[in-house]
Amino acid sequence: MFDVKMSRELRFAAANVGTMPDDRILEWATELLEHDVRAFKLARVRFLRRPTAERLHDVRVSARRLRSLCTDLHDVLPHVHRKRLHQLIALTADARDAAVLRETLRQALDVRERRVARPLLRALRQRERTALKCVARTLERAHPYRP
Repeated sequence: MFDVKMSRELRFAAANVGTMPDDRILEWATELLEHDVRAFKLARVRFLRRPTAERLHDVRVSARRLRSLCTDLHDVLPHVHRKRLHQLIALTADARDAAVLRETLRQALDVRERRVARPLLRALRQRERTALKCVARTLERAHPYRP
């Protein structure tokens, strides 16, 4: 698992090897990137099989981790682009926001308040479903080996 300490070590190593990284650093960076790409692909496939808020969360987490890794590896692997990951994370925000708001409201309200808030909760659920469908369409169109 890639963590902050490894990120710092990688930046330090990349800064100290000049413009051409040591083969070991390049191999390590490539392995980290391949691991996170596999995790993203797995989350994507699971979401496409059954789009749910939980699986969307997994896609978002894996995309954020991959984006962070790409940022950390920029000096070692400069050809890696983060723009598509950023766009994907932004696209998934509506579905996640609706799901979180709906669940927060549902838990905060007592039974009587829920009855009054039922139309709002339904509207949030519909907003979430619509956003999940939009994310699914986008992920289905995405090239199979690109994030």
